[in-house]
Amino acid sequence: QRIMADIIEPTVRGLAADGIRYTGFLYAGVMIDSDGTPRVLEYNCRFGDPETQPIMMRLLSDLPDLCLAAIAGRLHEKQAEWDPRAALGVVMAAGGYPADYHQGDLISGLQSVDDACKVFHAGTRLNDDQQVVTAGGRVLCVTALGESVALAQQQAYACLRQVSWPDAFYRTDIGYRAVQREQDSNR
Repeated sequence: QRIMADIIEPTVRGLAADGIRYTGFLYAGVMIDSDGTPRVLEYNCRFGDPETQPIMMRLLSDLPDLCLAAIAGRLHEKQAEWDPRAALGVVMAAGGYPADYHQGDLISGLQSVDDACKVFHAGTRLNDDQQVVTAGGRVLCVTALGESVALAQQQAYACLRQVSWPDAFYRTDIGYRAVQREQDSNR
């Protein structure tokens, strides 16, 4: 709510005050500084990656229908439906990323990923044998839903551990602040 009140809503009001009738996606790259203040790093007129993957896991409404309503100026007539569960995504990256990284490594385990998770491909391609291989720095985003952030986190990491390739790596701290807030609020 703080980011909406302090950043997004003033941005939209500022666009309107300048006579800009913006229709589309507005992505704000925001970092929270050491004292908890949100700081804008960038704005983009697109979905953010990998932030979009967990959002799409929660969206129950038809995205093209919402987009067409926005284009027609009728978005206010629509009600987006959301899965109430928490969503969490963990990026699996190629060894060396963000600097030089290897491409063409065979990715194993994709077929064994639990149906409770969704694996979003980013830096992948099919090789000549029609096998999925690495083709970029950020290779996959393994995403899961859960009744809490902690449960979504557990599920995402459990699914992620089923996938591998040489020198694959990922952060192990995704969602830890939100999990801590959940735990603090349950005390």
